[in-house]
Amino acid sequence: MNLVKKFIEQGRAFETAYNMGGWDRLRPYFAKDMVYEVSNISFHCEVTGVDNMLAGFERATDGFDKKCERQINVAEHVFAQEGNKVLFHSFIRFTRGDAPPIQSGLWEIATYENDQITRLLDIYDPGCAQEFDQWMASWGQGLDPRYTV
Repeated sequence: MNLVKKFIEQGRAFETAYNMGGWDRLRPYFAKDMVYEVSNISFHCEVTGVDNMLAGFERATDGFDKKCERQINVAEHVFAQEGNKVLFHSFIRFTRGDAPPIQSGLWEIATYENDQITRLLDIYDPGCAQEFDQWMASWGQGLDPRYTV
């Protein structure tokens, strides 16, 4: 199977869940014992298990993304497949009211086994954590981007 196509399909399911709810629609794309890791940002974490990851997606998007305007630059996206891994690069940008935008490049690396993601790694640009923390201190009242409590 072309893993890039599978990853794009999973991305569409994520956007549907983001917009309409129903995070369980992502379950078929992930192994039960998968690991999700967010790196190079102050809310870094490692979440084990699809149930915990789906709960984390809901928590983070409800606590941050949906309280801002989210834009993902797909015009400059890059997909690559290397063996059982899919690499995807995009730019993500959030705006909120009168706050200046906060943005970063974002690499996602998905490792597949048996057509399911066993590890998903999100890596933000170097230096993003400090910029994000400063933005949150000035403009982030009431926002919580964490995937875990």
